[in-house]
Amino acid sequence: TNSNAAVRYLKLYNLSTSPTVGTSTPVQVYMLPAGGGVSISLPVGMIFTTGIALALTTGAADTDTGAVALSEIIVSLTYL
Repeated sequence: TNSNAAVRYLKLYNLSTSPTVGTSTPVQVYMLPAGGGVSISLPVGMIFTTGIALALTTGAADTDTGAVALSEIIVSLTYL
């Protein structure tokens, strides 16, 4: 969920460490709509051979480093 009045972005990385936001290249980027929530279903799944890391930013570009405000985004991630 995104409680901010502006769109935010969830970025997933194939890394075993925290990503260097703006330098590490995300595997996938998801838009989190302003003031709402989103449910992302991956029926085929995604392969992360190294690990699953994530970041939240204010911009969609891989190089964006805009920080989100404290507690404005809630992410629940489940994997098998």
